[in-house]
Amino acid sequence: MKPFQPPTGSRATHAIIAGCVAVHILLLLTGAGDEAAFRAALIPARLAGGVMLDGAVPAWLTPLTSLLLHSGWFHLGMNMLFLLFVGRYVEWVLGPARFVLLYLAGGYAAGLAQVAAGPLSTDPVVGASGAIAAVFAAYALLFARQRVAPRRIAGINVPGGLLTALWFALIWTILQLMTGAVLGGGIAVWSHIGGFAAGLALIRPLARGARALPL
Repeated sequence: MKPFQPPTGSRATHAIIAGCVAVHILLLLTGAGDEAAFRAALIPARLAGGVMLDGAVPAWLTPLTSLLLHSGWFHLGMNMLFLLFVGRYVEWVLGPARFVLLYLAGGYAAGLAQVAAGPLSTDPVVGASGAIAAVFAAYALLFARQRVAPRRIAGINVPGGLLTALWFALIWTILQLMTGAVLGGGIAVWSHIGGFAAGLALIRPLARGARALPL
């Protein structure tokens, strides 16, 4: 069963998409794409303090600025289409302000997870996938109609809602791997894991007192 159709609007979702597209076009027109990849992208070694880069965006801001950068039209298009689909539903529940908070917190969690996984890496990480993973996790917990039954795994009772979200995470990971295969580049897997985990952790607190769901 398809989720219900939310009201039109989704201002925050549309604003994020417009911002990412505008930045991508601007970098193409100015020819500054390669420079931006190093000046504003997330470079784990910078955040870990092992690399200094003069004239670059402050390292602590790069988990956010990297969300605006994409490696090509396909990368941008896949991310924005996915955000458009899940973002408007989650924003309908949370409202624009809480939705943006979820998105940014997911972006930061994604960046920090990637740094923790490879603090010495100097490879620039770009794309909104980590933040979108947080939104996707929220969507999975809020709107999944066909829920997996609770199970006991390794002696631990795992709620059906969490198992459902993990199934969504598998779908998201496969889509990202397909994107990486098309682009011929690597996928920052840990950033996706960090963003998804942030979404799982934050959606319930953020949704308290928010719009009731027709579930």
